[in-house]
Amino acid sequence: MFLARNEATMLKIFVCFAACLLPLCAQNAEPFRRPVPGKSLWRASLVTLAAANAMDVHSSWGKHELNGTLAGSDGRFGGQGALLKLGVVGGFVGIEYLFTRRHPSGKLYRALSFINFGAAAVTAGVAVHNYTVPRPPR
Repeated sequence: MFLARNEATMLKIFVCFAACLLPLCAQNAEPFRRPVPGKSLWRASLVTLAAANAMDVHSSWGKHELNGTLAGSDGRFGGQGALLKLGVVGGFVGIEYLFTRRHPSGKLYRALSFINFGAAAVTAGVAVHNYTVPRPPR
């Protein structure tokens, strides 16, 4: 029963990750406006960043968390840490969206894409390491 609740909570968190990115991926229906170069690359970097963070949440779930901010009361990573992580990543994505909405330029899109791909690579590396750490017994 405990595992079923944790899996349901994890599924809800993954759905929240996806729901936060869907409005950013929606197409704008302005047929006569020229597309800004780099926008597709930026969108791909957002998807990559979300996937890397989802992989990190999955690889850390139920394990001892070294970051005290993300750790629950028992010192393990769980729903509270995942929601906090979702909030931080969502906040950064929201700020990027506001910047690109105000100043849509190819240079800005490429710079943000570089930052997002770099953050996704680091996060994915941490997740790969987390998969090698065994889960502690309950």
